[in-house]
Amino acid sequence: MNINTIKETAVALLIFSLIGSAGIAEEAKSHYREQLHFSAEGTSVRRPVPIPEDVLAILRKDDDVHDGLEHEGIAAEQIPSSWFSASAIHLNNANQVDLVVMGQGPLRGANVITFWVFRSTSHGHELVLNAPAHDLIVANTRWKGYREIELVSMTARQISTVLLRFDGKGYKEFKASSEHIQ
Repeated sequence: MNINTIKETAVALLIFSLIGSAGIAEEAKSHYREQLHFSAEGTSVRRPVPIPEDVLAILRKDDDVHDGLEHEGIAAEQIPSSWFSASAIHLNNANQVDLVVMGQGPLRGANVITFWVFRSTSHGHELVLNAPAHDLIVANTRWKGYREIELVSMTARQISTVLLRFDGKGYKEFKASSEHIQ
C-alpha cells in the first residue's frame, strides 16, 4: 500500500466519522427538544416527567378531578398517577421548568382532554391555564416574554382555535376563530 492510498483511506475514515458524529449529535439534540403539540389523539406525552407534589395538590382541588375521584370512590390523597401525564416546557425562562399536564383515564373525553399548564415560581408551581380542548400547542411566538398557547377544538362541522397570551397571572384569550368544515 502506498502513502497516497493510506492518506486517502484516512481522509475517508475521518469524513465518515464526522458524518456519523453529526448524525448522532442531531439525534441527541432532537431527543431533548420540548414537546410543543399535545393532542387528545395521543395517549400521553412523549417524554413524561414526574408530577411534583405541589402540582398534585392543585390538581386534587380541581372540580373535574374531584368529581372523578368521587365517582371512583377514591380519596384525594390517593389520586392515581395514571390519571395524569406531564411534560416539561419552558414558557418564559430557559432556567425554569414549567409543566403541561394532560388528563388521562377517567379525565379524558371522547374528543377532548383537559390540559393544565403550570409555571414555576420561587414558591413552587402556579396554575396558569386549565382548559379542555382537542389540542394544545405551545407556540414559539411570545407576548411579554411568555410563549403564546393555542387551543384547538373540533366538532364534525367546525374547527375552533383560541390564541392565549399570558397576562402576568395566567393565560387569557387574545383571539378566537372558527371555520366550518366542508
